[in-house]
Amino acid sequence: MQVEKINSLDFDTVYKVLSSSKITSSQKADFMRANKTQIKNLVEFQITSVDFDRLMECRHLVKFRPFKNSYTKYGDKIILAKSLGVPTSEIPQYIKNVTNAMKSVDELSFLSPDKLEQVKSYVYRHGSKDDLVTVLDYELKKADDKVKTLYRTLEYHTGGVADYFIRPIHRLDNKTLVKIYNVIDENLDSARQNGNISMEMQDETARWALVQIYKIQNNNKLINAIKTYKTLNG
Repeated sequence: MQVEKINSLDFDTVYKVLSSSKITSSQKADFMRANKTQIKNLVEFQITSVDFDRLMECRHLVKFRPFKNSYTKYGDKIILAKSLGVPTSEIPQYIKNVTNAMKSVDELSFLSPDKLEQVKSYVYRHGSKDDLVTVLDYELKKADDKVKTLYRTLEYHTGGVADYFIRPIHRLDNKTLVKIYNVIDENLDSARQNGNISMEMQDETARWALVQIYKIQNNNKLINAIKTYKTLNG
């Protein structure tokens, strides 16, 4: 199946395409790329002066200082290694082992709850995009309230998904966007099937999440544009 550019596009169409189980992730990414202008217009997102100030304010991980952040990452790795009781050089493999175990949901008995939280925090700050998707899926699968957990991680200043993509080094590409939405869609569907949320709540939350992900992607593009402007203008 080939997903082509659509002349007339509405939000329901975007929602149905990304929610469809009959379309592959690659086809969904192709659909987004072919219709990127129309999709962006659908979100109707305008950044306020307050939002801009929040985006620009200095935090521990600074948006436009990759070298400073690289030192911060190294420091975080040392702290995590000491906490876990492993050599710093073994942290990448340790993270890989944990994320692989997360895919089995119940195979993390080797890790205490507090150390698990530290690993998750490290991934949300410095992990790969695939690691982030895995951790998000695990969090939602284990959450008693999936909707609350979802709203928290997709809002800024919570140490979750939104904050991961606030820096230029972490770009929210279309393939990752689709992976994140697939995880959200699957977990909301699971919550509905288990009787934890209604069909109406599932639909409302899924739509909110879709808009929020696009906002995160647009913010990410804005930050990259400002970074480029700063570089060109000293």
